[in-house]
Amino acid sequence: MGILTYATGNFVRLPKLLGLPARDGMIQVSSGQLEAVLQQVEDVSRKAHDLVAGRTTAHLTTGLGSVSWSVTQCLDHLARTTNAVLPAISMAIARAPRLTTNRALRTGALTRVLLRNLEPPYRLRFSVHSSVVPRQDNFRLAWGAFEDSQNQLAWTIRCAAGLALDRVIVKSPVYARLRYNVYGALRMLAAHERRHLWQMEGILKNLDDATEHDVPGRSS
Repeated sequence: MGILTYATGNFVRLPKLLGLPARDGMIQVSSGQLEAVLQQVEDVSRKAHDLVAGRTTAHLTTGLGSVSWSVTQCLDHLARTTNAVLPAISMAIARAPRLTTNRALRTGALTRVLLRNLEPPYRLRFSVHSSVVPRQDNFRLAWGAFEDSQNQLAWTIRCAAGLALDRVIVKSPVYARLRYNVYGALRMLAAHERRHLWQMEGILKNLDDATEHDVPGRSS
């Protein structure tokens, strides 16, 4: 769904987004940046679905070693992370001022640094806070939680259309010392998802390679 917002004076309405009637004389507010973030989130959902489709439960619940996560655990981690961050983002969105000009949203210097290290293929690894460490080994339950969290994230992004998200700050619920604006937080969530999607692709590729090499009579 596209993000279209319209403004009359200082008041922004969301006719396309929330089913409100459009009014004559409204002007479209620039929303390409949020549209891009929403598209990234929806792309992750689609690619994750394609990645796990037709896979055996064994492949989806097996890691590459004693310290490696499985695909199921990656999905559980993504759901837990999104669910941990969204309440603070939603509260910040509720107090965000409305955009009255067609300007770009600012990401913030700290967020730009974090984004560079989140994006795959990554070299820097982060310690995982205990609150978002995966604890689910059942793929169906992990996938359901992931889908629900993705839907919630997409809806939150849609509801933020027309707001000055770079004017409201949220504190990381995982790392209390980190603070960033809401637009930066949404971009980091999307990058974090791409990071673990890339990880899941690597897990399944390695498992496929190991299975192929174990086939009797097949030479490498």
